[in-house]
Amino acid sequence: MLFEQLTGKEDARQFQLFINTFYHEGAYLLRDKPATLQEEKQWLKHTAEEIRSGRQLFLKAMVDNYLIGCCNAQRGMFREQGNVMLGIAVEKRWRQRGIGRLLLQEIILLVEQKWQPQNIYLTTVVTNRPAQALFSSIGFKLISRLPYWFCYNGMYYDEFMLLLDKQEFYKRMGKIKTKEPSPLLKLFKGAKRVDQ
Repeated sequence: MLFEQLTGKEDARQFQLFINTFYHEGAYLLRDKPATLQEEKQWLKHTAEEIRSGRQLFLKAMVDNYLIGCCNAQRGMFREQGNVMLGIAVEKRWRQRGIGRLLLQEIILLVEQKWQPQNIYLTTVVTNRPAQALFSSIGFKLISRLPYWFCYNGMYYDEFMLLLDKQEFYKRMGKIKTKEPSPLLKLFKGAKRVDQ
């Protein structure tokens, strides 16, 4: 397995196949219909521009030139540029092998090195227990529940917002980081792990 940063020179058909696999699986995606090749070409061009402008990072997990997973980090704009939102997807047959954990750890380290953000966060649908367990094991803590936020098959579900406890993350990585914890985590002192 190889992790590579997105360059924009990739074949959009590979990303179309990848994202449509999730759609047909019934995964919790923002996308509510299959992606066309034209849409994926536009997405690839836009994402490459975002990377070049320094607003996004994107990692691909590849096996034998086949895309099996990806993870992105999107920096907030203007007064929110100290906040970075993460997203992750791993193909179903490659899940439960540690690939998601490795992708998240790698993107977090890249984000910290490049932007030194105040906050790193992500969201997940309340019913997505495997994702919640993964995020908690890395050091993400529940800070908010967004009621009726995510529409899936015509029904609205709550979504969790999780914030990375950087001290916990580095502790679990076996690294030392002396930066003060996020003020948001101080507000939510005693915040529960999502899987508790």
